[in-house]
Amino acid sequence: MIEYYDEISYYLLKLTGDKTLAKDLTQETYTKVLELNGNNTTNIPKAYLYRTAQNLVIDKARKEKGLIQTTYEDEEHSSCEKESTEWIIYNEKEQERLKDSIRKLPTQMKKTFILHYYKGFSRKEIASIMNITVNAAGKNITRATLKIKEDMQKEYQ
Repeated sequence: MIEYYDEISYYLLKLTGDKTLAKDLTQETYTKVLELNGNNTTNIPKAYLYRTAQNLVIDKARKEKGLIQTTYEDEEHSSCEKESTEWIIYNEKEQERLKDSIRKLPTQMKKTFILHYYKGFSRKEIASIMNITVNAAGKNITRATLKIKEDMQKEYQ
């Protein structure tokens, strides 16, 4: 269970945008899971930790309305010396456009998209984390991908 600590912390940072709050909520997640399961931590699935963490964020947001915000860290990219300045600028603009498109998605679609493409979760894991069906997770991922593609193509038309 402890092997997921950094992942849970990073997930909470993405949901809240606040490093200190993310650390506090990570501790709270583990405390809550340990309280509910006693010392039996051998068979606790990762999805259960994510769901507990997400519920804590939702509870906190309800108390402090407007806490949840999706943030994206800029991805560092290494550039070869041969890459031209124009290519680097173009690539950065494309990344910003992608982030903007993701931000425009409805909340549930955005979460499934991020969990699938940025965190590498399967549809089944996403369904468990978000308390939705596997089919709904798949549809959200597909619809999010189509909306992002459509949004990004608008600028070129």
